[in-house]
Amino acid sequence: MKSYALLLAGIVLIFGCVGLATASNSANHTVTVHVDAINEAAVTGGDITLTINSATAGSQPNNATDATCHLNWTTNEAGKKITVETDQAAPTFTLKVTATGISGGTAAAQVTITDVAQDFVTAVSTTVGTCALSYVASATAAQGTGQDVHVVTYTLTN
Repeated sequence: MKSYALLLAGIVLIFGCVGLATASNSANHTVTVHVDAINEAAVTGGDITLTINSATAGSQPNNATDATCHLNWTTNEAGKKITVETDQAAPTFTLKVTATGISGGTAAAQVTITDVAQDFVTAVSTTVGTCALSYVASATAAQGTGQDVHVVTYTLTN
């Protein structure tokens, strides 16, 4: 019985030494980093109200303006643009917007906002960008009083 125990201990010792002899001081494995398409846009500054409440006698009402909101975006794809549109199919009064102080793209000229998406910022490509939203509301005396409530949507698209 003792000889079997000694034989077993010897075998364990031999295989243990072989394991030590073939052990490595380094190891490796594969780590894959996968990045999906990222296309995010956000308006900061909250809701605004443009109030037209004055005119010079003999002239059309004065425009109302606001530039307190900003549009921010992030994209890791090439060939993008940002469009703007309203949910109002037939607004009574005119609403225009301009991108000012822009980084990360090229601003279009002042856009009269309609219910058809129009280019607002072009040449957006793999960037983090921002611009101020400069709104102008206008009305004529013949349009009378009232209000248009717009949900203005900016879309980062191809």
